[in-house]
Amino acid sequence: MPSEAQYLRGTDTPASERIHLQAGPLDMVFEPSIGFLRYIRFGDQEILRGLYSAVRDHNWDTIAPKLTDLSVDVSERCFDINFNVAHSERDIDFRWRGEITGTEDGTVTFSMDGEAQSDFKRNRIGFCVLHSPAHVAGKPCTVLKDDGTEEQGRFPEQISPHQPFLDMRAIRHEVVAGGTAEG
Repeated sequence: MPSEAQYLRGTDTPASERIHLQAGPLDMVFEPSIGFLRYIRFGDQEILRGLYSAVRDHNWDTIAPKLTDLSVDVSERCFDINFNVAHSERDIDFRWRGEITGTEDGTVTFSMDGEAQSDFKRNRIGFCVLHSPAHVAGKPCTVLKDDGTEEQGRFPEQISPHQPFLDMRAIRHEVVAGGTAEG
């Protein structure tokens, strides 16, 4: 049975001191122990609840990240964070380099470049984007597909394990009147 920490944070790794960040008009926090960007806000409006990269094994279990070589450069309205991550458990050994940047114009970019160090079965390796249900449930969005096409859709009304969009590289949606987010 999962521990309370696993329910709350997805890992038993102790919570670390959060680093408060600003990218132009956006505020957010970074949790360096697990490489998690949380609570991206524009004023009082939550744009994203969270953004992180995950490695899921063949049973959909999350392989905990171990961050090293953390470098954080924070200015008043921008930041640059770099780190290495290893996901190693049983036969799984996946490593990647992460970079998160925030610029004065409000652009936030999270990139990863990784490679498997062993052969293993997996269900997912990549980004998990947690949208704020209160602000997107039932709202329209544009799904940017892997093949370059776009598909109009709507966020689900209810949280569900069903994937409403497949083969996507990003979702674009309005976050404030006239302002969109893409991720």
